[in-house]
Amino acid sequence: MKIICKNCETSHYSSFNYCPQCSQKANLHRINSHEVFHEAVHYFTHADKGIFQLIRDLTLKSGIVAKEYINGKRKKYFPPLNFFLLIAAIFVFISNIPKEVPPIDIQKENQELNSISNPAQKEKMIHLYERKEKMLHFIKKYSNLMAMMALPLTAFFFWLFYRKENYNYTEHLVAGMYMLGFCILINTLLILPISLLFHLSSNYSTVLFLLFQLLYFTVFYYKFLNKNTKLQFAKAFTVSALGIIFWGIVSGFTVNAYISSGFWGIV
Repeated sequence: MKIICKNCETSHYSSFNYCPQCSQKANLHRINSHEVFHEAVHYFTHADKGIFQLIRDLTLKSGIVAKEYINGKRKKYFPPLNFFLLIAAIFVFISNIPKEVPPIDIQKENQELNSISNPAQKEKMIHLYERKEKMLHFIKKYSNLMAMMALPLTAFFFWLFYRKENYNYTEHLVAGMYMLGFCILINTLLILPISLLFHLSSNYSTVLFLLFQLLYFTVFYYKFLNKNTKLQFAKAFTVSALGIIFWGIVSGFTVNAYISSGFWGIV
């Protein structure tokens, strides 16, 4: 006896548990709260490709995850784009938790403003300092977002230096989603809480994040490209460092341009 799949309308035998065309379950029942909750839990914890297994593998195997996914083991791992967007959602949720930010008295914090006698010049300098404070607040609150924005540039850097490895730009982008997503997850759930616990300044937490990022990038690409020599490890370290430094220059230039001119229209 044959039945019709309700998803793709393919005919198959009723003895089949899943549709051979689209893999949807053959025996469906009405949607209820238990069904929705079960599917959500299953999506994140499925033994073959759950996100917790992915985090474990990115911790223990790092670049091997991306290598196997790109080379065909797509069902084994949680999808890279889903992982990257989920990390972004977690970060946005955490960063939007209301926090008390005490108002800053620009003139009190910058005593040199009192020595400026020209009103127009003084007002101009006050606006400059206001933009600086807004930008510093933005960087502090959205540091992970800025790191995420580095993904296309990071992928381009690794593609540029490893063109002979026969991975195209999109495949380096996939590797970057796993690599950068994991770094941002560690920064959100480990480095930032430790910094808050020990009352470290934002500068220290940034340095810790950059050092971890540099080390993880190096190990990730060393394993991703299946290299086994000290020279190749040194190359992975150099390319990782150059990518991070170049992004720092680009973002730093953007920040300074905003502080100097306020080109985003925020005064």
